[in-house]
Amino acid sequence: MNEKQRRRRTCADRLRRDIAERQRQRRVGDPAGKVMLQLLALLSGALAMMPPIPMPTFSLPSRPARRPVSSIDDDRGPTAYAMERGIDPACYETTGPRPKPRPSWTRLVRDLKRPRAAEKARVEIESRVPPGALDWLREAIDTGEYWQLYKIGRQGSTDAEIALAALDASDAWKAERQQAAAPVTETPDDDPEGTKGPRS
Repeated sequence: MNEKQRRRRTCADRLRRDIAERQRQRRVGDPAGKVMLQLLALLSGALAMMPPIPMPTFSLPSRPARRPVSSIDDDRGPTAYAMERGIDPACYETTGPRPKPRPSWTRLVRDLKRPRAAEKARVEIESRVPPGALDWLREAIDTGEYWQLYKIGRQGSTDAEIALAALDASDAWKAERQQAAAPVTETPDDDPEGTKGPRS
């Protein structure tokens, strides 16, 4: 009989129990929350009764006010105004556009092969080579031996390096020409085999 009186609990029973617990908590309330609310009310009341606190001020260094420039300075211009006060005047470009950078040696040698740019490239190349190497340079250009020109002006070479390499190549070229110009010549009296006939 005891078992019959006991019945199984269902979801509805659990729901009823949870609702009853919540209602009980609402009536009792949260004591810590109530104390916190009371403290906040006291603090806000105390702050409302205090006199206002002045805000701190920060003083930043300020630039001196610019004085208007007199008409005398306007007549002479901004450069004179700056120079009188020890200021470097602004540099304005008066010559027009900036000059183009000099073309590289490799570019100039390539331009020698182009009919339209050949003369201009030749003048520029001759200006970079010392006078002692001009004969070699002109010979190389006239014969079309551009590989010799490429050899003296490798990528990133300075004008001084190009000038030294041109002088070295010119010296080697001159030595070759001297050797070729001085062949061994035989005199007419030196005829050991007697291949030449008697003089008449």
